[in-house]
Amino acid sequence: MTNPKPARNVVIVDDDVPVLDFLRHAIPWDKLGLRLAGAFENGAKAYEHAVNAEPPDLLITDIGMPQMDGLQLTERVKKLKPDVSVIILSCHDEFKYAQQAIKLGVDDYVLKETVSPATIEELLRTVVKRLEEREAAEGAGKMLASEVQSVHNRSIRKEQFIRSLLYHPIADIAGWRELASGFGIRLGSAPVLPVLLVVDNYPDAKARFVSEDNCIFAVENVTEELLRSYGGDVAAFRVTHRELLLLFGPDPGVSGGTIGKYRVESVLKRIRDALGSYLKLSVTCMMGIASSDPLLLRSDMQRLADGRTSRFYLPECVIADWAEPVFTQDDLFALYPQALDECRKAVLLQETDRIEPVVLAWAARIREGGYPPEAVKEWFLKMVLDLHMKFKTMEHVPSVYSREALHQTFLEAERLDRLTRYTIEAMREAASRMGAIYGQPQRAEISEAQRFVELNIHRKISLEEVADHLHLNASYFSRLFKKETNETFVDFVTRTKMEKAKELLDLSRYTVREVADRLGYDNKSYFVKLFKAFCGVTPKEYGGKG
Repeated sequence: MTNPKPARNVVIVDDDVPVLDFLRHAIPWDKLGLRLAGAFENGAKAYEHAVNAEPPDLLITDIGMPQMDGLQLTERVKKLKPDVSVIILSCHDEFKYAQQAIKLGVDDYVLKETVSPATIEELLRTVVKRLEEREAAEGAGKMLASEVQSVHNRSIRKEQFIRSLLYHPIADIAGWRELASGFGIRLGSAPVLPVLLVVDNYPDAKARFVSEDNCIFAVENVTEELLRSYGGDVAAFRVTHRELLLLFGPDPGVSGGTIGKYRVESVLKRIRDALGSYLKLSVTCMMGIASSDPLLLRSDMQRLADGRTSRFYLPECVIADWAEPVFTQDDLFALYPQALDECRKAVLLQETDRIEPVVLAWAARIREGGYPPEAVKEWFLKMVLDLHMKFKTMEHVPSVYSREALHQTFLEAERLDRLTRYTIEAMREAASRMGAIYGQPQRAEISEAQRFVELNIHRKISLEEVADHLHLNASYFSRLFKKETNETFVDFVTRTKMEKAKELLDLSRYTVREVADRLGYDNKSYFVKLFKAFCGVTPKEYGGKG
């Protein structure tokens, strides 16, 4: 008779007492194989329990709480128990909170407004399943360490061999062949086909497996198991914590000692599908060129290992031939003003349904143009940061973006598709934030006036025109705007236009005359005078300093 698995301990934390009571009583904890070990009204008490009693297996927490918020609690509990699973229940539908949660390895981020007993129960079932998958992978790692240490040592030797092969001069080809034969690969006597297997969206993948070693070990185990079905010479080598280099020798089912590409692709598909099914990981496979010449093979392997830019325009989870990337020399930022205007309008009007089609359309145009990946990353990053400037034009609205986190997230993205998704998420958050801005406690006429200015920044805007738009007397509107915002309407328009002027000058492709025209100033000298009064330097002196 087998002993039942012990229940996993759960701690719930929320300063909203009704929510805490709901979680206590509405969830069938026993039925889910869970034990409610504690319910606390703030993060400090929950952390004290984790230190003095035991860290939970599963932490369910709100973000905004007194004494210690949910993100701080998550970070501290993970130091006590790195493999703890965490679910964030929050009122904050903001990109920055979700982004911080992802960096902390949170399993799920759920808005309270979407929570019901059924959805929570289903979410908990999913998390428990993830825990079981994670423990299975870790169990395999423990088995390696305790029972088959020689296999672990072999994996280390293979990694050392492939790194030496890729990145150090080869002084002894005969010795290199001998080492390769020890791993099942005959070099020089038969062709070998290199294939690079890359884990997609690696930050999320690593978080699910607690550590880099657990993640790549699980991938390596599944891959090596399925490579046995190939039948011929084949080996897998760990290149980095997210990449394996697979070497395929001649296909035993093909005469003449050649490599059957169809058979290789069939094995790669089984590996890809198994990793997706069992480990919930997406992988991309890049196939090189078969060669029996060790030096040519080494050169091709280096191209695969160093070929991140060649994967930039590929979708995730594909099997493709490696090709030398060719990027256009055209200036991507020539498209930027039009793209920014379209995205800005969707955000300012809070047209969340339009955001995804607009971003996807620009991504498709970029893909068709074949622009260099680094330029594309900078382009999308600038788009999000420039939308952030809309909050700065309203002094009473605090910033909601972490520029450092955005830089890291966007510049580390390896695929256009993922970069596009990040941009859509950030713009949706921005649109939501604009809704909060325009809905904050102030006269509706002021919010509409600010919105009108943002949408008509390209032309002259008079106080009388906006007052007429709002069906108000001009003098009354002028006094009302000053009272509500602590600045005159004319000053607000000037400040908004000067912020836009700085954006255009930062692109370094517009003359001062062109910037003045794009902001509705017929008189260049007047524009220069306003700019210097606002920025302390002339537009020419400012140049591209931003």
